[in-house]
Amino acid sequence: MLESLYLKIETIFKSKEKNLKGVPIRDANFVVVDTELTGLDESRDEIVSIAGVRMRGKRIRIGNTFSRLVKPSCQLKKEGILVHGIVSSELQSSPHIKLVLEEFLEFFRDAIIVGHFIIIDLAFIRREMRRHLKEDFNPIAIDTLFIYRWLVKTKALPQDFINYTSLWDIAKSINIEAKEMHNALSDAYITAQLFQKLIVYLAELKVSTLDALLKIGKPNVSGYIGLKQQNLYQGGG
Repeated sequence: MLESLYLKIETIFKSKEKNLKGVPIRDANFVVVDTELTGLDESRDEIVSIAGVRMRGKRIRIGNTFSRLVKPSCQLKKEGILVHGIVSSELQSSPHIKLVLEEFLEFFRDAIIVGHFIIIDLAFIRREMRRHLKEDFNPIAIDTLFIYRWLVKTKALPQDFINYTSLWDIAKSINIEAKEMHNALSDAYITAQLFQKLIVYLAELKVSTLDALLKIGKPNVSGYIGLKQQNLYQGGG
């Protein structure tokens, strides 16, 4: 069953990608997304915060953002609170995930989704979309970590950075000031700044179209299941 679902998602991605061949990055609409979760167990944990920042090419649209807290049906975990700092009392008057997802879809409007460790955010958003809105959410996605590592391997960035994975470490490595971490909107802004700089590096290497960008930055669309066992995603943002 899972294999057939993954094949369906991969087919959807490939059909969408055909329409992006030769399209300049500067003409594309992106939404940089980050979520905060009760934990990383895809079968039990839930979203407590979701945020997004829109971009047009490498331009960050400062005034065009999305940020919502969500009231989960499960209990917050101590380890999760230590990461994102969100406590139960903050969520009591927050809306249900269904309403937040409806608002997020309106904000998203078929853009290309960008994130750091984006497959984790996508897995939870996709699950909740199916559960509460009966919709398949399969956007074209780009992972800033994949782009960053490609630039290191091509020596556009120092080899000393090859083992960096966290958003915090990578932001600092290319002189992005990261004051507040593990707040969904703050992390989305930092990721947008990271993506902005990565686009500049890519342009210097003559990578200027969406199809070329996707060859470098497209994450594995098969899902989040088992991802915690993969070294690439350990110590993420």
